[in-house]
Formats: sequence, C-alpha cells, structure tokens
Amino acid sequence: MSFSTILKHLRRKNDMTQEDLAEVLGLTPQAVSRWENGAASPDNTVIKKLAYLFDVTTDYLLEVDPVRMKESIREIIDKANAAEPEEAAELLRAALAEYPRNKDLMSALSFCLYYRMYNHMDDHADRKAKKILEEALALTEFLYENGYEDVYTLLGMYRDAGMIDKGKELLKKLPGYDNVRQEMAIQLAEGEEKVRLMQENAYTLLTKLNWQVYMLSLESETFTREQRIAMLEQMTEASRALMPDDRECFFNWQPTHIPWQLAKHYSLLGDADKAMYWLDVMRKSCTLRDDRFRLKSAAFAGLELTRSGGWGTDWMLDVMGDDYFDNIRNDPRFTEMYNELKSEN
Repeated sequence: MSFSTILKHLRRKNDMTQEDLAEVLGLTPQAVSRWENGAASPDNTVIKKLAYLFDVTTDYLLEVDPVRMKESIREIIDKANAAEPEEAAELLRAALAEYPRNKDLMSALSFCLYYRMYNHMDDHADRKAKKILEEALALTEFLYENGYEDVYTLLGMYRDAGMIDKGKELLKKLPGYDNVRQEMAIQLAEGEEKVRLMQENAYTLLTKLNWQVYMLSLESETFTREQRIAMLEQMTEASRALMPDDRECFFNWQPTHIPWQLAKHYSLLGDADKAMYWLDVMRKSCTLRDDRFRLKSAAFAGLELTRSGGWGTDWMLDVMGDDYFDNIRNDPRFTEMYNELKSEN
C-alpha cells in the first residue's frame, strides 16, 4: 500500500474526518486531502506525529515493512536467477532503484554480471565486456568494504580487470594465512593432538599441491599431450602411495577429473585400451556415494575423511558425448558403457 492509502485507512479506522485530522495536526483539511490523493507528502515532523497519533511505526506509514521487503527482494532474486542473464541484470538494477544499496540485490547483480555474463563472453577485451566487469567490480568492492563479500571474488575481478597492483596491495592488508596459524598451533601442541594437527596440515598442503599440478596439466600451450598424461598419472601414483586405501583422492574432484582428462588424452592419441581403463575408473567414482572413513596409511593413519565421487553418471554421459572421444566411439566397450549409463539415468 502507498502512504496515501495507509493514511486514509488509519483515519477511517479511527473514525476521523479529514477536518478532524487536520485540526489535531494544526493544519488545513486541504493539506490532508493532498496527502490522501497522493499529490503531496508530509515532512518528517508530521510523519512522527501521525505515527504517535495512530500508534504505528514510521516504517509502517512509509511502507517500510522489513519482513515484506525481504520477501519481495527474495522473489526478485529468484525471478532473476530463472531469467536469461541480460534480463536478470535489468531486473536487479530496477530493484536496486527501489531498494538502494540493498546488499542482497547488489550481491545478486554482481554475481549475474561477473559469473553469468562476463565469464561467458567470447571476447573479454571488447567494450561491452569491460563495462560489465567494471560494474561488477564496483559492486563487489562496496560489498567487500562493508563485510559482505569474500576477498577471493574481489581478487579474481582485479585479476581479470588487469588491476594486478591493486590486487597485490589488498593481499598485503589481509591477515596471516591459514598455514601460518597451523604451524603455530603445531608448535604449541603435544602428543596425539600434535600428530593430528600435523596430519591435517600435511593433508591441506598436499591438496593444494595436487590442485596446482592438475591445473598445470591443463595448460596445452605449455606441455605436450604426453607430458600432461605423465603428470596426471604420476599424481595418481602419488595419491595411491600416500593413501593406499583404494580411495585415490585428496579432493572430491580428483577421482573424476583426473581419469576424465587421462581418458580424453589417450582417446586423442588413439589408445583405446588405456582410454577405456580410465573411463572405467571415472565411472566407479561417478557412481560412488558419500563414504566416510579413517585412513590407514602411515602418514595419515586415523585421519577421518569423506570420499565422494562428486559428479553423477549424468555428467559422465555428457562428457562421453564430447568430440575428443570420437576416436574410440565405435569401440564395443565404449558403446556398452555408454548404453549402461544411459539406462541408469
């Protein structure tokens, strides 16, 4: 309801005429009439008097209902999430005009601009892409400065915008990283607690190392296909050596992504046997459900982890439809696996 409708409702509810209300406020009936017609609005002093007179809040008079506002914002965000990126951005911009600096709306618009639009544009250097990134960056900087956005999103935008120096300056202002805190905790611990902390620290460092090596293996301009295969197979061997529990993982992505990349590379090289071997490893991971267990390896004995394939068989079906499996697509083993997965979905 608008202010004029709310005022008219409260006046009638209290059996007052426009003249009665004007007299109480020490104003003319014409002033009250203009408020109720929407032709004018009272100043803040009169708003406070009206709130006291009718025993309501000023927020209610001004149609600032926190619960209803949150519901409205949630509906707008849900609608934007279901819309195409450009339409979603317009919806969110219009909503911000109505609810200025609402952090939920700003966050949703920033996400839409950066992740749904900018990251999916073919040419990040063209004028439209730059404008989208600039808008997303301005929103994210405001959100970060007000404690609403994590630093990693902002650093990613600085990187994409070529603002490397600004990103480095931000890094200098951040508190110490987790590995520093972990090292200090280890030095202060004793007995079983010290062993557990050392295991967790070693596990964290190894997961980071595995991720970096995996990302290196994807750099096609740096390494030959044979070199990338060697890196990925050595990663798998190292994982099995450190954690000989037949789980073969540090991260949930590892048991699906490494076999996926190896199957792809071997297929492109025309080695059907090895490609099918890694597809089979990948399939077992994709059908795996959450599996909580304690490691038995010497380095990580007793450390509890949750192993999960992380990616379902429907995803694997999509992967097997990609062009880089064309070399082995007519292999009976490939056809059989594909049909079995299709029947499961």
